[in-house]
Amino acid sequence: MKTGPIHRAMLLFLGLGGLSAALAAGCHGHEDSNPQARPVDSLSAVAQPAAAATSAPSSVLWDNSAKGIKLKYPADWQSKKNPDYELMLLPAGASKEDRRITVDIPDLPPHLPFMIQMGRVEHDYVQDLKKDHPDLQVQDSVKVNLPDSTAKLVRSLWHQNGTTYHDMALLVIHASAVYILDAETNEGQLAATSGAFDSIRASIQWTKH
Repeated sequence: MKTGPIHRAMLLFLGLGGLSAALAAGCHGHEDSNPQARPVDSLSAVAQPAAAATSAPSSVLWDNSAKGIKLKYPADWQSKKNPDYELMLLPAGASKEDRRITVDIPDLPPHLPFMIQMGRVEHDYVQDLKKDHPDLQVQDSVKVNLPDSTAKLVRSLWHQNGTTYHDMALLVIHASAVYILDAETNEGQLAATSGAFDSIRASIQWTKH
């Protein structure tokens, strides 16, 4: 697995050579947006009052109003503090990061909306992955529908210490900002991690337009 955040070089996407250093510096830390995470029961309290009162919540709501996004993640994943990400999730009970899901929202300097281009975001994201994993192979890159956004799903893989690892990245441009939902996993946990990633992706809502 890579040893650090991989989303710094992609900030060159603005295409402003003179601003490259400023952009990279701006992404080294995130402002404290005080996101809130709280359990959400997937059952309706009206339709299933007895079950809702006794069953464990199936998902947790993560609401980062300062960054304009909220989503739900499976309750069998747990949030872990990491200064490089707004949100980092590990499977419950995991002792290492062989698989994880993160949300990164790079801090950008003032810019015009047209200056953020998806082609550049994707290019720099992939190139940054290749720095850590020279044998990286991009399996596919497809446009996906996400309300009020431009979004692409990029899937890739690499090998390390005889193990195959997979990366699934949802790259999003919304309201002149970039959002990256990323999942990394070893081959053996690909199906379970993909399921969690897809459920999070489907739950994304914007609170700032």
